[in-house]
Amino acid sequence: MAKKIQTAVTTGSAPEGQHYFASRLPWQQEPWQRLVSRFPKIPHAILLSGLPGTGKRQFADQLAAWLLCLNRSSIDNHQHACGECSSCQWLKAETHPSLLRISPEVDNKGKLSQFIKIDQIRELMPFVQQTGKGWRVIIIEPAENLNSAAANALLKTLEEPGEQVTLILVSDQPLQLPATIRSRLQQYRVGEVTHQQALAYLAANGNFDPAQSQLLLNLSGGAPLAASVMAEQPEFLARQDWIHDWQKLLEQRLSPVTLSGNWQKRLSLSEWLNLLQWMIRDAIAAHLNQPVRQTDLNFTPIIKSISIEQLFNLQQQILSAIHGQTQNIQSSLVYDSLMMQLMNLHD
Repeated sequence: MAKKIQTAVTTGSAPEGQHYFASRLPWQQEPWQRLVSRFPKIPHAILLSGLPGTGKRQFADQLAAWLLCLNRSSIDNHQHACGECSSCQWLKAETHPSLLRISPEVDNKGKLSQFIKIDQIRELMPFVQQTGKGWRVIIIEPAENLNSAAANALLKTLEEPGEQVTLILVSDQPLQLPATIRSRLQQYRVGEVTHQQALAYLAANGNFDPAQSQLLLNLSGGAPLAASVMAEQPEFLARQDWIHDWQKLLEQRLSPVTLSGNWQKRLSLSEWLNLLQWMIRDAIAAHLNQPVRQTDLNFTPIIKSISIEQLFNLQQQILSAIHGQTQNIQSSLVYDSLMMQLMNLHD
């Protein structure tokens, strides 16, 4: 049995193994038909691209299941894996010997690496060079996290593909992949969602009313899966409370130290920085008399005493703090520093 390289990426709320057999997302039907209609001449290296939160991983899982399914040719005009054969049973148990997943690993301290490393790619070679019946599938996600050494090692695999081997690279940011890698991949954009498709998805899968759906899509960049998850995220639920506290901070009715302590108990640093990004972006838009994304919030009291230059400067500070999260900086220090800057915006 081939070694299974563990992935640090979760598969959402579906029961273990069932994500391979989920219903296809409506906006992915056309690229699916284009791809499977080429069988058995499926490209040996495929790049699935699109916005985060539009179902690229789900598409990759379904394609892997279909390629590995023993009954693929007899099921609904190539629409999905059968879910019943021995191959599909292996998938349901997450133990398929002909499927490898590669993503950034978690170290022995529980920290997720930023990169996919060369040793992970080197482990592909025995798997790719196997001989025997049936397809073998490798899913690499997020592909843009390949470090330079890993990308160079992968290039050799792309140049010398094995028979009945398909590599599926999944990426939110395909232009970050080296050009030498991209040129050897067949790209399929599986995350192109129309606004009406996104609204219909949220109505069917979250019971959101049109105003709620629009708000969630505004904040998620139009990505319906991300929007659905966002509705339950702590930073989304805290928006109204935060804008009230920010106004009190500007009016010096709350101290930055007190507010910092309160919010550290409520949101993780990454959640709070996400919240600040939304707020500053909309405060800038309101200052410029442009439409805001959070249409349920009133930014007028906030921007009365803040200059646009101060907001742009704060936006840069927030971006620096986001990038600094990988450098083991104490969260409390970032909280305290940004709270002081938020208070001093009124000067």
